[in-house]
Amino acid sequence: MNIACDARSLVGRRTGVATWLTEVAAGLARHGRNISLAASKPFELPETLRVAGVRQLPPPRPPIPGTLWLHTLLPHELARCGADVFIASLAVVPRRCPVPAVAMVHDITPRTHPHHHTLANRFCFNAYLEESLERAVVVVAGSAATEAALLEQLPFVRTKLARISYGVDGFFSPPAAGDDGSATRNRFASGRRYLLHLGTLEPRKGISDLVRAFESLRSRLADPPELVIAGAPGWGTAPIMAAIEASPARRHIHLPGYVTREQARELLRHAEAFVLASEAEGFGLPLAEAISCGAPAVASDIPALREAGGDAALFTPPGNPAALATAIGRALEPEVAGELRRRA
Repeated sequence: MNIACDARSLVGRRTGVATWLTEVAAGLARHGRNISLAASKPFELPETLRVAGVRQLPPPRPPIPGTLWLHTLLPHELARCGADVFIASLAVVPRRCPVPAVAMVHDITPRTHPHHHTLANRFCFNAYLEESLERAVVVVAGSAATEAALLEQLPFVRTKLARISYGVDGFFSPPAAGDDGSATRNRFASGRRYLLHLGTLEPRKGISDLVRAFESLRSRLADPPELVIAGAPGWGTAPIMAAIEASPARRHIHLPGYVTREQARELLRHAEAFVLASEAEGFGLPLAEAISCGAPAVASDIPALREAGGDAALFTPPGNPAALATAIGRALEPEVAGELRRRA
């Protein structure tokens, strides 16, 4: 069987969808399926996918916008490569898709929380979502939260909806014996203990709330940790950066930018606490990865993060910096941190 995939998430810096696609494609290849990866721009094949049975389809020359490519050129490429099925890894199915399609829905926040997305993102997703899910033979939700959102917003998908929950790669694990984290602290936090946020910098991540909570926390603790906010800039970063630059705790806030998978693991392994203060998420994979690495975790009390964190995280109302500061303070207490690690 030849399975073609929308591989646009592998273009440029890779985040959660790219991780999902890489692992799914690698797993299918291990089970003897042929995988054809298609994108509107050139990309470097991840090491995990440099195996027999995986190939990259040639991108258009010159590159064109992704949505235009998806609906005009990709159908011809799917027919040419002999695809038997198409995985729409970003949920959008080509209008003239020549083969059965599986629509993978990670979240529908452009529809449920449009103010958290750019105009272009809202248009490219919302304009095609409903018709894409109508065309798909199967619709897959990556979490119970996304499944519930789909059933509420687009109930016609019920008869073809399946939930295949995300998992955490074994790569994300506690540190080895003898790794005291000093190298990580020296590299990212001026040699000091640190709190960690990991993810793209954009409005829905609640980073401004985290900064205010951090300021409050510093006034309460005799020896407060630093704050590391790791992630590539997304859209709408101006208010986030303004809050950081105006913070009285600015010199204790570290912005390493995008970090590699290996660096993310080291940061998660040695954080005093991991904090994800998002207002909206489809799942919140970094939270699950943090718990797998042994980090005490604090997260917003929203369905997706409840699902990802289970009973191994502390939860706090989104948009409430005071409550967030209190929860982080609790996570820093040795007894609470130890209990959270035991629950992981």
